[in-house]
Amino acid sequence: MSTADRGELPLPDYDELSVGTLEHRIRELSAEDLTQLLHYEHEHADRPMVVQVITARKHLLDQGVTPSGGDPGA
Repeated sequence: MSTADRGELPLPDYDELSVGTLEHRIRELSAEDLTQLLHYEHEHADRPMVVQVITARKHLLDQGVTPSGGDPGA
């Protein structure tokens, strides 16, 4: 995924989100969306805390947790 693909991310303002905000916003995303964010993160900033938060949420979804209505305004 190149920088030009930023607009195709499931969270259009992803690059501006803090880790705390990201934790709330990703609750509504599917495992596929989280995989896309992880790929993007690894190719760009590769922030350890962001990778950890997304990976933990993806792990929960892989275990059967369903996406919930995260706080989009968080």
